[in-house]
Amino acid sequence: MKLKYLFFLLLLPALWISSCKRDEDRIFDANATVRMTEAVQQAYTVLQANKAGWMMKFYPSSNQEFGGYTIFTKFISQEEVSVASDPFSGFKTSTYSVNPESGPVLSFDGYNKNIHWFSEPGKDNGGIGADDSGMRGDFEFIVLKATADSVVLKGKKSGSHLVMLPLKGDEFESTSASYQAAANKFKQFGVFNLETKNGESVAMGYSPKMRVFGNPLDQAAKGMAFRVVPGGLEFYEKYTMDGVTFDFLKYIEPTSTYPYGYYTDNGNTFKIVPEVTPINLWFKTNLWSMSYSNVGPIGQVYWNNAKSKLKANGITLNNMYIGNAGVEVLYYVLQNGAVEGAVGHNITPVSGTVDQVRITFTGSLYNVVGFTAAYWTGGLSEFTTPLNGRTFKITSDEVNEPSSVLLTDVAAPTNTFKVFLKDINDPLNN
Repeated sequence: MKLKYLFFLLLLPALWISSCKRDEDRIFDANATVRMTEAVQQAYTVLQANKAGWMMKFYPSSNQEFGGYTIFTKFISQEEVSVASDPFSGFKTSTYSVNPESGPVLSFDGYNKNIHWFSEPGKDNGGIGADDSGMRGDFEFIVLKATADSVVLKGKKSGSHLVMLPLKGDEFESTSASYQAAANKFKQFGVFNLETKNGESVAMGYSPKMRVFGNPLDQAAKGMAFRVVPGGLEFYEKYTMDGVTFDFLKYIEPTSTYPYGYYTDNGNTFKIVPEVTPINLWFKTNLWSMSYSNVGPIGQVYWNNAKSKLKANGITLNNMYIGNAGVEVLYYVLQNGAVEGAVGHNITPVSGTVDQVRITFTGSLYNVVGFTAAYWTGGLSEFTTPLNGRTFKITSDEVNEPSSVLLTDVAAPTNTFKVFLKDINDPLNN
């Protein structure tokens, strides 16, 4: 009997320790829940407390290969936020939330072009980045710190860190407008030349729609990522070019020698000089809407053939485009939007010209939504015939970055196509 009681007494400390541990776990869990609730509420409170809003420098990709942008936010309630960003004019109001996950997560959960554009696939954002991933930006951010002087965020997908800084007064409206104006002015130019301290002029490495310069004096150097800001270009970090280390280049207004102005370092050692975008490069890098009423007599023969075949095969053509949708294509929207796809057509600027391109059918088929070769053989192939293997001269009434251009076949001048950046619906009847 004594042995039995002794054995029971020996068990008591272990049972007591186990019981205490379970109590501690419950206390710990409760504390974690309380802390998370407080962190979420703290984020909500800080974001809304500054009625003037916030500004953040935003490099969507963790490698900065697409350059940087500036985003402005104003959290006007527990659910609504107004967002402005420099690629677009004005601002748009949508919904947001702060959710408890591994930490408080700020989510711009209502679609807003001013921030979701950076995470859209390349085929939707105008051809920046890969078709499926685009610029790889975030619209959900882990809140690392939220205080009145700054909100520190970490992209949930990219892992990139960024800081939201408080605005004052009417800066959400006025400062965002000044950034948008600067960006709009900058995007007019697709070609930049470096004028070195020795007076030599060399082409800058630059791809339209991406805010990154290559160093033409050092091909192995890292690309120089930047944001467009009022008064110049602000770079992601310090870079060195032509013997000068810099992280900001100021913009000098146009003169008779530099009709579009230029960007330069503080010592005016070198100049980055913008030039008007060659019209063939502008055509190649955009997506243009096509329609029957804007096709010349030769092309209309083939468009009539296409119309008959499509009707016979029960195919409705809602929109048709030529140009860059991430790759160079003829792009089709069919069956009232239920089917989308494209067929490859290389657009090659003619060497030694600024206004001619050669269009060549590649045969590559791109299935965006339900697009198969049956649509191509069912009538779409007719559109390619008056384009394939032809060289076109491009003209426009607009001097720089026109919204519409006329393609004229060099070998057959009545084979013409007028195309537009704006959408034209029902292309077979317009």
